[in-house]
Amino acid sequence: MFAFTRQERQVLAFIIAVSLAGSGINFLIRLNSHARVILANWQNIGKVELNSADEALLDATVPGLGKKLAQRIIEYRQKEEGFSDLTDLKNIKGITAAKYDKIKDFLYLK
Repeated sequence: MFAFTRQERQVLAFIIAVSLAGSGINFLIRLNSHARVILANWQNIGKVELNSADEALLDATVPGLGKKLAQRIIEYRQKEEGFSDLTDLKNIKGITAAKYDKIKDFLYLK
């Protein structure tokens, strides 16, 4: 059907190899970017975002927190315009170092 010379076959094989390699690299780049997003969010599954959770969510989701502490967290967040670090929780009346150690793994910040 097609009669290619040896040099033409080599050029054609090179073009096909470069195209396949480029497609493979493009696929891996797209796959890797999705994986990074998934991995970044995976560690926070089941946790409560401290700067957006309402009182009911904090009370229901964080064991040992209770309604009063959840309310104090919301008040502190409004007063301070959000939490910049989880350790800021220690500034709230009723959250001791021991209480903080118990609840910190249930919370995260964006």
